[in-house]
Amino acid sequence: MATNFPNSPSDGDTHAGFTYNATKGAWLSAASSDGAGEGPIVYTEPPTSHTLNTDGSTSTVQMQAVDPEGTAITYGIAYANSTNARPTQLVADTTIDQSTGTYTFDPSVTSSHAGSFKARLSASDGITHATRFVDFSLQFPTLAHYLVVAGGGGGGYWSGGGGGAGGLRTSFGSASGGGGSAESQLSLGTGDTYTITVGAGGAGASSGGVTGSTGVDSSVAGTGITTITSVGGGGGGGGSAATAGGNGGSGGGGGSGLLAGGTGTANQGYAGGIGSPAAHPYGHGGGGGAGGVGTPGASGSDSGVGGPGVQVNIDGNNYYWAGGGGGGAHNGTGTNWSNGGIGGGGGGAGYQQNGVGGGSALNSGANGANAGGAGGANTGGGGGAGKGGANNGGAGGSGIVILRLSSAATSTTGSPTVTTIGSETVYTFLSNGTITI
Repeated sequence: MATNFPNSPSDGDTHAGFTYNATKGAWLSAASSDGAGEGPIVYTEPPTSHTLNTDGSTSTVQMQAVDPEGTAITYGIAYANSTNARPTQLVADTTIDQSTGTYTFDPSVTSSHAGSFKARLSASDGITHATRFVDFSLQFPTLAHYLVVAGGGGGGYWSGGGGGAGGLRTSFGSASGGGGSAESQLSLGTGDTYTITVGAGGAGASSGGVTGSTGVDSSVAGTGITTITSVGGGGGGGGSAATAGGNGGSGGGGGSGLLAGGTGTANQGYAGGIGSPAAHPYGHGGGGGAGGVGTPGASGSDSGVGGPGVQVNIDGNNYYWAGGGGGGAHNGTGTNWSNGGIGGGGGGAGYQQNGVGGGSALNSGANGANAGGAGGANTGGGGGAGKGGANNGGAGGSGIVILRLSSAATSTTGSPTVTTIGSETVYTFLSNGTITI
């Protein structure tokens, strides 16, 4: 039976008549401590470290040695723990091909078994040993659900169209924006840093014939993932000199005279409503939302309602996100719908009644009065349009990025809010930052 040599020996250590030679990496017999003419020679060096596969597939490490005197080599392995027990990172004993010196490792797929261990590989001629140490690691990726909402578009000037909501993408729940299904989770690598961009809302239009500004994109980007980008919402069409709604994550509402609403981005948001069939100064289209189109303007000063947002409870709150801004109206006898879409859409300014910001008290856009109401901060809601006369459109609401991780991050910048839901950690970014896994 082969001698069971100690783990991690130092140069000059002795055991069972052998002395450890650190230069040669071998136990040499006391009778021939210089190793001349004996002792295995390693000619295929194993790596000093090795990462095990997290999908359960096996991996191999090779160490080949030869004995100068032609004695057959026997390969062995020992683990650097007090009992030489198989580490929890492995689900089966390591197998060794004695003809090639190939060691095969069978890793666990259980995330709680993540960690590292040291193994000593040995090549023996029956008298002396050559040993090498390898550090093994089993590190599972961190899975992350996400909600990425871009900044909403600004509302139109002088009874213009409502701003379109910022684009919405999510992996959480059953639906994403624009009628798309929820996307796959992100797989974030240990030690990697990811950049979070939270888009600002677009400015409301402040002169005739000008479409409200487009919102700014929001994103999650970093090593090993496809960047998740949500597109800023389109601006609402102008009123006094009517313009069409702008394109974006969701489209802005169109000006009167049947001017078109802007188009939304596939799987992120919907189109804005068309302007009324009559010429200015009648109702204008509502901005599109992540969950539906903005309604059209109508004759008699009825203005379009912002499209609804999408409910995503990624952070423990039953909020709607990315509602469209309400269209503005000038005068007439209509009922002046003008409301923003649920999920932070700003209310449009109506002739006979003010538009109401869409959403709950905690996740709502502002009401329209004369100027259009602003989209809710960090909701991605579109801005409402101003009413007839020289009244500005409301600004679009800023976006938001929320990550729900299977394990806590090691560090962040940008001061995200951190909460826990069961074993998961939720990071809510209201502004730009980074997160390191």
